[in-house]
Amino acid sequence: MNNSRKIGQEKMVLRLYDLVLDEATTAVEREILVSAKNKLEEDGYYPRVINDLELALRPQAIRSELSEKVKGLYMDISTIGKFEKELGRGLASTPLTFGK
Repeated sequence: MNNSRKIGQEKMVLRLYDLVLDEATTAVEREILVSAKNKLEEDGYYPRVINDLELALRPQAIRSELSEKVKGLYMDISTIGKFEKELGRGLASTPLTFGK
């Protein structure tokens, strides 16, 4: 793993740890966050762990039941990599829209 990815992963572990200790974090959120933090500390595959974290938090996010700080985390992780994915999709469809 390159150094910048390692630093990004360490920052995410610290952010998750801070959220776990936050009094406003609900028990359900805490359980999900601890699981993700532990997987990252065990050198789990970062994109997979973050995707699983997003999927685990999504039902509460849909029902607007996330605490404020966890809501911020959810917004951040739910957009990771989406711009590049959608940009590629848009560029791939350009010839269909504008011809040749």
